[in-house]
Amino acid sequence: MAKHEIPVRFESTAAPPEALYTKVRAAVERTPASTVPVHVRIVGAVAAIPGILTAVLVGSDRLLDQSPLRVDLGTGSPARLLVVLSSLLAFTLLMTLIVLRRGKHGLGSGATPLSVAAGLVVPVYAFATLAWPLRSNGAAAESASLHPWGVPCFAIAAIVGLVVLATFTSALRWAVPVARGPRGAALGASAGAWAGLSVFIHCPAFEPTHLIIGHVVPIAAFTLMGVFVVPRALRPEAAPRRGSPAPG
Repeated sequence: MAKHEIPVRFESTAAPPEALYTKVRAAVERTPASTVPVHVRIVGAVAAIPGILTAVLVGSDRLLDQSPLRVDLGTGSPARLLVVLSSLLAFTLLMTLIVLRRGKHGLGSGATPLSVAAGLVVPVYAFATLAWPLRSNGAAAESASLHPWGVPCFAIAAIVGLVVLATFTSALRWAVPVARGPRGAALGASAGAWAGLSVFIHCPAFEPTHLIIGHVVPIAAFTLMGVFVVPRALRPEAAPRRGSPAPG
């Protein structure tokens, strides 16, 4: 065997078919290149969150005539409120980091941590909301005219979740080479977590019906949206250019 000759057992028996190269070239041509780097879009998406929360909560004060912050209505245990709020904020930031991180090679988090993140958000927020609800001062809560079914809270959570989900999805559009399904689910769950955090900051209610409909259901809805809708938005199928072969 010559000095640089490749052993027979390592030789390729067949070259990839030309159709595969054609399909890859066509897919690359159909994929638009973004003029903004992915890391810049991600930083911008995260930086926009405080503004989104502030705008929605202040808007609720103007439109619904309700205080934007639950602390304005008093609470039976300020220390406990601080602990729960800090824990939920840390959890939400962790979920956001898992779903948006680029990773060493730009592939982001793997399918397993993304799936775990998507599956944790609803039970964690449901436990924090329902299993150990924070009770506000009775007179203050009554003066807030809280809706028994939590419809205003549902609306607030829906607005926050939709804007955050659209922002995160736009930041990762065309930038998800692997695990598109789990990443979509985790994106939806992360948006739901921010929606849940917004109504936790805003609403002092502790009635189960109000909490389930206005606080927990939106989080579950955004997680499902992440499963069924977001993956297509992350890497949509573009129409083939004129003269380019259609994908097989």
